[in-house]
Amino acid sequence: MNKKRIRVLLGVLIASMLLCVPVAADGPSGDEGNVILEEQDPDRMEEFMWFYRIRDGILQKRLWSLTYEYWVTDWIDVGPA
Repeated sequence: MNKKRIRVLLGVLIASMLLCVPVAADGPSGDEGNVILEEQDPDRMEEFMWFYRIRDGILQKRLWSLTYEYWVTDWIDVGPA
């Protein structure tokens, strides 16, 4: 019975580790000054990507505009990591 509990606990631990998505090392820089917006095709929809990090034990997310290359939101708390 004890081995079964350990296996279940390890399975839950591994599954929770897979849910945490690290921030990409080669993602957008922290420099948010002077954003240059290029003229885009009006029929093209803006594309976004969420970036995640763990800060002080709290999972946070931030939205990046792939189209215009600037941060759309500040870091938003999602919940405990």
